[in-house]
Amino acid sequence: MVRKPPEIEHVKHTRAKGRWYSYFNTGQKKPNGQPIRKRLPDFGTVGFWDSYGAFKAARTKREAPSYTVASLCDEYEKSATFAGLALNTRKLYANQLKKVRSVWGKFPVNALTPRHVRIALEGEAWGAGTRNMVIAVLGVIYKWGRRNESTTITPIQDIERAEGGTHEPWPQDVIEAALVSNDDTIRLAVHLLYFTGQRISDVMKMRWGDIRAGSIWVRQTKTGKEVEPPLTEALQAELARHPKTMGPIITGINEMGLRRRLQRFTKAHGVETVPHGLRKNAVNVLLEAGCTVPEVAAITGQTHAIVEKYAAKVNRRKLGQSAIVKLEAHRRRPA
Repeated sequence: MVRKPPEIEHVKHTRAKGRWYSYFNTGQKKPNGQPIRKRLPDFGTVGFWDSYGAFKAARTKREAPSYTVASLCDEYEKSATFAGLALNTRKLYANQLKKVRSVWGKFPVNALTPRHVRIALEGEAWGAGTRNMVIAVLGVIYKWGRRNESTTITPIQDIERAEGGTHEPWPQDVIEAALVSNDDTIRLAVHLLYFTGQRISDVMKMRWGDIRAGSIWVRQTKTGKEVEPPLTEALQAELARHPKTMGPIITGINEMGLRRRLQRFTKAHGVETVPHGLRKNAVNVLLEAGCTVPEVAAITGQTHAIVEKYAAKVNRRKLGQSAIVKLEAHRRRPA
């Protein structure tokens, strides 16, 4: 007669057809509340205690109060999964992981609920694109954690992406990734869109012969306006990487194809955008550099009224930052 294995913590032994089978209670639960158990090798065989030790270590780690969201972020960044990502994607994820650590890092990894996530998101002054990127990366690390038995939950469940995010300016991290992309078409298109502030339809029409005395001549399709955005050093450097011809600067793809390609690129980086968002980025960066409304309008071809709307937002942000500097200076003064 086969003897029953001894009592072991977290292990349940079941007899069937004359054999004893051992199952480890992982501490996780099914949707119906039943415990999730995993089969162990037969007691007394090679591998039983190794498997038991691995299962127990994973359970202990999950249940330890000191195992936090920051711990999960650290493990993910040290993992082979993270190392296998493209360099630009790793940089992008690393920036978002800093935000995750800052906001939720001290939470025990299994204590972070969708309610905690939602409350924190409402308290952050992130644009729609950044908000959606942070949600995406939070989901990535928890999915990785569930696969590796570091966690059991899904804290972004039912968290909706920000409305209008697809029409917002691109997150700066995504722009930086595109500007150094290994995909030459993505890289060239984003340089032209971002540093000239033109619509994608007008960028697609740009020809090498339109470059004149350090600027590029554009007749805008939508308005018929003629503008000549000066070529920045970064754009000149990028153009120098490509062979000059008698035809268009961007070749081998049509406008719709480029739109889809850019959208796939940003989606792979955790956000859904449209190329027009870069036109908004261009306006913002010019205004933040101190350009006047007429100066910006002369480059982008937009009306003064539209540029003034952007300027109002930029000015509010600068005024708010200035106010905080004054407040901190006031608080440091002796009473």
